[in-house]
Amino acid sequence: MDSALWRPELPPWEVVFRAAFVYLFVQLLFRLVGRKEFARWGVSDIVLLFLVTTAARKSIVADDASLTTAVVALTTLIGLDWLFSLLTSRSRRAADLLEGRIRQLVRDGALQRDVMRATRVSEDELLAHVRRLGKESLRDVKDAFLERSGSITIVLRGGAGR
Repeated sequence: MDSALWRPELPPWEVVFRAAFVYLFVQLLFRLVGRKEFARWGVSDIVLLFLVTTAARKSIVADDASLTTAVVALTTLIGLDWLFSLLTSRSRRAADLLEGRIRQLVRDGALQRDVMRATRVSEDELLAHVRRLGKESLRDVKDAFLERSGSITIVLRGGAGR
């Protein structure tokens, strides 16, 4: 067996640092883009994801093709994802910071235009969600929320929505 297959060119601490730095930077970039955009995966989203992973690969492992470096990098990325998941499940503050706050788009039937502008949700997009619930008008909406996941939850007057 070829020992170069397992012999890393980079020290493990550097791989951990590189993986953590790139992970946090990509998280920040995606956070700045907005979670709503990633709630619906289209072709351009998949292309973006592919290009981000391609661009990030060299930043994480440089030219080191050893399996040891790959295992260290992947373990770091999965570990950070697990840690963030743990933090967000146990702390609303951490969830607000890492995943974004739940934003109310409609309150007691009134559009919250400043929130809609800030979250880049249009009235037409909100109306499309209302139509999916079998209603035709925003007058049927009591409350609407942009969830942390990027999905929109509609609460209808006199009943619950999706």
